[in-house]
Amino acid sequence: MLNLSYKIMQYHFFLKGMTNYINTNFVRLGISSDQKDAIVLLFTNWTPKMDAYSNGSTYGPVSITDINALYIATKLITTGVQGQISSNPTVTLTGADYANLGIAKPKARRTHVPAVKFAPVVSCISNTTLMPVFFAANPNFPTQKRKPKDVRFIGVRLCFVKAGDPPPVFADFVTQDPEGHTEFEMPVTADKVTWELWIICYYISPTGEAGPDSTPFMVVIV
Repeated sequence: MLNLSYKIMQYHFFLKGMTNYINTNFVRLGISSDQKDAIVLLFTNWTPKMDAYSNGSTYGPVSITDINALYIATKLITTGVQGQISSNPTVTLTGADYANLGIAKPKARRTHVPAVKFAPVVSCISNTTLMPVFFAANPNFPTQKRKPKDVRFIGVRLCFVKAGDPPPVFADFVTQDPEGHTEFEMPVTADKVTWELWIICYYISPTGEAGPDSTPFMVVIV
C-alpha cells in the first residue's frame, strides 16, 4: 500500500493548474515570457518525480527522497510567484485568478479578533520515511481535531538539530507557512535523516494575532 502524502498530492494538482493558467494568462498577470517558460519547466521536471512517487512499482525511499526535495524547492518558487502577482499594482486579479493561482482573496476587514491565551500541545502521530505528521491539540479538548473557536491557522516554527548537539534556543527556530488544519505533514529532505526536528506551534486568530508558543516538541527524522 502506498503511503502518499496528502500535502504533496494536493500540491501536485495545484502546480498543474497554476502552470496551465500562467501559460495562458502570463501577459495579463505581469509575468515575462522567460519567467513563464521557467514556471512551465517546473511542472515538466516535477512530473516524472511525481509519477515515480505515485507508482506502486517505483514507490520507495528513492522516490520519496526525490519528491520531498523537489516539493520543498518548487514550493519556494511558486510561493514567490504568488507574492509577485498579488503585490503587482498594475494587475487586477479576477475570481478565476485567485482560484487558479492559489492566492487568498482579500476579505472584508473584520473587527480585531484577539488571540486565544493558550497554546496547543504538539505531538507526532506518524513518523514514516522523511514525512513526520504532527497534531497540534487543543489542551482543553485533547482529542478534538477541529481548531478552537477564534483560531484560523496553526502557526509553526521549526529547527533541525544534528544528533548529539544541544537542544535549540528560541532564536534558532524558523517560522514556516501556517497550517490550516490541526493535523499536518512536514516533508523533509534526505540529508536530515537521524537529525532532530524540533517544532513549536501557536494559534493565529482570524485577524492575524498570534497566541503563546507551545512547548517545543522533538522527533528524530527517519
